[in-house]
Amino acid sequence: MEKAQASDLLIDNNAEQHTIETEFGELSVWVKDLSWIERQEALGQFVSLKSDGDGGMSPTIDFGGFWKFVFSKCVAKTDPNLTTKQLLSLKPEIAAEIQKLLPSFDSMMEGMQSGMTGPLE
Repeated sequence: MEKAQASDLLIDNNAEQHTIETEFGELSVWVKDLSWIERQEALGQFVSLKSDGDGGMSPTIDFGGFWKFVFSKCVAKTDPNLTTKQLLSLKPEIAAEIQKLLPSFDSMMEGMQSGMTGPLE
């Protein structure tokens, strides 16, 4: 078997450009992948464990925390230039279009269940 190159093992730091058509004109969004450690950090941002009264623990999911994390980590830049605070204040229909380009909650949870160890295992 051939040796892997370091570049083959790392996420691509180059963000991919996407163009979204809005009623106000085009919005360009550059999206980057999350690394393994960033995916682990994401869980800490939106999943917490609470006692369920029977002595067990049940997860509580904060979807707002999830999207804040994903928008701030995955959106590398926009044109027109938007700050992270502005990204988090987008109109719902525009944020929904950007959301389609980002890792979903389901894909993050699937990654945790498919052998990636994390705080929920």
